[in-house]
Amino acid sequence: MEGFVTRACQPLLEAIPALSFERSIARRYVHRQAITEVFLTDHAELSQPNHFVIAAQWPRLHGFYRTRGGLYDPMLMTETLRQAAIYLAHARYRVPLSGRFVMQDIRVRAQLAPLEVGPAAADVTAIVTLSDLVHRGDTLSSLHIDLRFWLAGREIGSASGVAVVLPPSAYTRARWGAAGPRTPGPARCGTAIAPSLVGHVEDQHVVIGRQTARDEWEVRVDVTHPVLFDHPLDHIPGMLLLEVLRQSTFATFDVPDAHLESIDAVFHQFAELDQRTTVRVRMLDDGPLTARAVIRQAGVDVTTGTIRLTRR
Repeated sequence: MEGFVTRACQPLLEAIPALSFERSIARRYVHRQAITEVFLTDHAELSQPNHFVIAAQWPRLHGFYRTRGGLYDPMLMTETLRQAAIYLAHARYRVPLSGRFVMQDIRVRAQLAPLEVGPAAADVTAIVTLSDLVHRGDTLSSLHIDLRFWLAGREIGSASGVAVVLPPSAYTRARWGAAGPRTPGPARCGTAIAPSLVGHVEDQHVVIGRQTARDEWEVRVDVTHPVLFDHPLDHIPGMLLLEVLRQSTFATFDVPDAHLESIDAVFHQFAELDQRTTVRVRMLDDGPLTARAVIRQAGVDVTTGTIRLTRR
């Protein structure tokens, strides 16, 4: 039955060592400033090489990744993926804490029924597979990560992605090129569209603004946002870009009460804080609430994604 652990997965789950949900891991290992934004609590190595299990706790009431219709927000899986990639690289592959992580793509699939919020915070377990590990000398430089999530014995979804790990000097070259670093100007943060159109209740959480054409909006970059800008950044973070893809799809279909079922995104290049940024959405025939969205700056695609929503 969809949403339940399959018989083939059961032996693997039974082999998982006991994990602790008592406290968060050190925030520096997931590149977070706020302790409340650290979801990981424990991890263990499995018998197969490059296979791990992680423990994470999701709050029933998160300030940004809100429950919708009594269900946890699948974007919590995306953030857990991001934290797992960074944490395991530091803890298991000796990547220095100064290493900079750049996600190249992300893919998330949610099974909504078992994401129901219960009487306590969600103690989530994820089996992690790392593959396509590339080293530069003795240092890990890129990896592919796959997570399969379980909550209360039921499979709730999966997430995968490719991350590149750069030392500070290589990050500077990749980020700025031969021109060298520059100080970004003020971020472009125009007036938000009505929060109710994208499933929120506060303007601060809305990442799209003025509509510039049919199914096209300007992107809002609020560097004071306590979650999307947990700490200062020199570019638009990937989690904000993913939220742009989702919210613009809500607005296109006019379904603010819908749930995110899947999202595939490719990050083509860094998105600048101080450049005008737009997102355009095109409905697809793959499903009733499926769309292709493109985020652009200066006439160039910076992020593209396919989003599928569903009504429960």
